[in-house]
Amino acid sequence: MKMKSSHQFLTTAFMLLIAMQLNAQKYFQFVQLTDPQMGMISKNQNCDAENKLFQQAVNEVNKLKPDFVVITGDFVNNRTDSNQIKSFQKIKAMIDKRIPVYLIPGNHDVGQKPTDETMSFYFKNYETDRFSLTHKGYKFIGINSGLINSGLEQENAQLEWLKKELKGKKPKIIFTHHPFFIADINEKDKYENIPFAKRMEYMELFKAHGVRKIFAGHYHNNALATYENIEMITTSAVGKPLGKAKSGFRIVSVSKNSIEHKYVELEVK
Repeated sequence: MKMKSSHQFLTTAFMLLIAMQLNAQKYFQFVQLTDPQMGMISKNQNCDAENKLFQQAVNEVNKLKPDFVVITGDFVNNRTDSNQIKSFQKIKAMIDKRIPVYLIPGNHDVGQKPTDETMSFYFKNYETDRFSLTHKGYKFIGINSGLINSGLEQENAQLEWLKKELKGKKPKIIFTHHPFFIADINEKDKYENIPFAKRMEYMELFKAHGVRKIFAGHYHNNALATYENIEMITTSAVGKPLGKAKSGFRIVSVSKNSIEHKYVELEVK
């Protein structure tokens, strides 16, 4: 039997060391799903197309086994349609029970401009409209962006809660349904973004408290932009896309030194 040379042993040991370092750098992963919007494709006639897309996304999540999943709104197309709500809840429940799932609503869940009535209806079907968790050295915060500029008492209550949650030195990642901006912080107010005055109020707050990334949906297309080293990431829909990106979801890989993300398109036959 031919023995390995000392050089070969050193090379093997070196490669194992490199592999260990690469594995250490891959700290953890989470997944962002957004806008399954059950019923949109058929114009509220059924959820057949969205069921297939959402199911495929869930299958991929279960294979990936991320540390957690965040669904950033527009669970359904018609917020009061019980069949759409049941379809969403049924497929969401198929996510592996060992994977925590966090929800924040979109405009199709609480209304274009939420009211006390629409918020009350929302809470009859979903447990929460915001969340905060600390995980492996990072702080993750999800907000109900529909409340921004709504004039409801809940808007001020959420903002005060957000200010408290932003305290501390941990790097922070924000989740919202509406992007604060799509391409440029100074872009005009439009359906796809947060109005400029509120946009700047929140972005300055995020800048002051160490926010690294903001993940949003709503746009049904992908977009990337930055403001003061904060990356604004808009993710296309699990459901019906309205841009170049196909239906899909976003995988985020977080290490001690970096936060990297990629959009994965679904291939449903």
